[in-house]
Amino acid sequence: MKPVLREIAGASGPATPCEPSPLLTRVRAVMDTLDLDCRCRGKLDAALERFEALESRRQLRGLILDARHQAERIGALLELVGELDTVSTDEADLSVFHEIALLFEDIRAAAMRGAEDMVRAAGLDLGGGQAG
Repeated sequence: MKPVLREIAGASGPATPCEPSPLLTRVRAVMDTLDLDCRCRGKLDAALERFEALESRRQLRGLILDARHQAERIGALLELVGELDTVSTDEADLSVFHEIALLFEDIRAAAMRGAEDMVRAAGLDLGGGQAG
């Protein structure tokens, strides 16, 4: 069995957290201090809710894309782990076992990240307004 390059399995950075935009939080804080008439306040609140919904949809798209990337990574790693079929009990190069163990660890990491993406996606508030 040929040595497997670990770089193929490398992660592409931490998953993006899904929290309210710090900018939107600051904008809301400033707007709350303004003395706006009821009609204007209602329009502003509705616009901010639509923006929040759009931002949640953007975050959802990012999480879905990252989870898909993790699934593709797992598929590629599974192909590499398939080389285990070529290993026999009289394997002379014992580093093969370490390489395969690293592949399994990378599969676990990708699966964990994909799961985290889906948990974050489930926790998003998508009901703030119409997203397009």
